[in-house]
Amino acid sequence: MTQWTVKLEGVKAGQEDDITFNFEDIRKMMKPLTVERYILQDLSKIRKKNSHYHELPNVKEVNSDSDDKQSIPKAKTAIILATLKDTRENIGIFLSLANEFKYEVIGLRPSSFIDQIKKKNEKLGELLGKLTKSPAAFEDVSIVLPEARF
Repeated sequence: MTQWTVKLEGVKAGQEDDITFNFEDIRKMMKPLTVERYILQDLSKIRKKNSHYHELPNVKEVNSDSDDKQSIPKAKTAIILATLKDTRENIGIFLSLANEFKYEVIGLRPSSFIDQIKKKNEKLGELLGKLTKSPAAFEDVSIVLPEARF
């Protein structure tokens, strides 16, 4: 299975404090899930009203470990990192702009979360909806929005 490495720019320019996350590509294990662009707009608004929603620095680099060394332009990348309040489970969702109206879910993390989604694909869509409709269900949410804002 393809792994995506997403590097975020730290607070200071340079590599000293860059943050790296690995996501497992899920496009071959389930029907592609697309997300309306407005969900990220809503998350950005919710972040301003909820202290446990944060914005992380921009994506610096996106690469895969596939043989053809796939890459996704950093300006088309969004990431959601969250901790569920009830289970304290940390999850990550890697999205890429599919067209001017939708994002496609490209990858997930960690493997325990991926296993849950394999068993019940619709849980991913439910979780994405909960991010905007039920902020209290999360202990912490960090979002990385594309450089080109809405």
